[in-house]
Amino acid sequence: MAENDCLPKVSIVTPSYNQGKFIEKTIASVLSQRYLNIEYVVVDGLSTDETGSILERYQELIDTTIIEADQGQTDALNKGFKHCSGDIIAYLNSDDCYANSDVIATVVRYFNQHPNVDVLYGQRHWINEDGCFIRCDPYRPFSEQNFYLSDFIPQEGTFWRRSIFEKSGAYVDTEFEFAMDYELFLRFLKNGAKFLSVQEVLGLFRYYPSQKTTHLWHSKGLPEIAKLHHLYLGRQLEETEMINYNKEHFYGVNPGDFPEIFEFYQNLWHDVIVYRTNVLNHRPLDEWMFHMEGVHQIFSDRKAHKLLSK
Repeated sequence: MAENDCLPKVSIVTPSYNQGKFIEKTIASVLSQRYLNIEYVVVDGLSTDETGSILERYQELIDTTIIEADQGQTDALNKGFKHCSGDIIAYLNSDDCYANSDVIATVVRYFNQHPNVDVLYGQRHWINEDGCFIRCDPYRPFSEQNFYLSDFIPQEGTFWRRSIFEKSGAYVDTEFEFAMDYELFLRFLKNGAKFLSVQEVLGLFRYYPSQKTTHLWHSKGLPEIAKLHHLYLGRQLEETEMINYNKEHFYGVNPGDFPEIFEFYQNLWHDVIVYRTNVLNHRPLDEWMFHMEGVHQIFSDRKAHKLLSK
């Protein structure tokens, strides 16, 4: 307990609305972290599904629960961030999960090893509605030049210091319903943030038909990203151009310029995906916390830590 108390506090916000099918796994992936000095805030916009009963079940372990009407995800995030007192801050959407029980400990270790780093992100595994592995991307170091062209940072595996958040205004821009994370990270960059990409898989990103990234991409996503490109690049990128820049970041080759070379590298990575699919899909990736040895002791320690922190 004392060891965790002297380590940085990590504040995590989960915005929630009618994600009863997934939110328990989201919550459990936070509460099952072996690193105890976590402040967890859940903001629910009056869900009408089973979310309420799930929140009640975990109430003793969640530091702050806000249940009231809001103006959408960005509004909910801003409400949650106002309750954060941690040295390191992040948010985890209510259909995503952390990848394992050591994610937060890993993040804190990297921040301690790199005191000049303001924003840290890891790798992501894409999972489907049932929690099964779909794909992942090759590891690449952060590239400021590429980031202005394409948002390749996995939000669910991204953490930042309070200092850069406050320097950048300490808010998420409510003008953005889709690309609010891209806007925030670009604002960090504008304010001099140093980014670090690490090789560990930190997040599980759920990709399915009714998910926002899928069904709002053309109606909300592209217009909002175009707005950001106008602001930071002075021009708008075509969708194909932006996707090609994204692929160039991960594969080192722009498919628009060198299609045959890109196809060669993509096929090599496809073999990696096939291998990982065979290895990882013996059970859903988003259920690790329910099969974890010692999770009840972690919950007990977390309750005690919460009481002592008051």
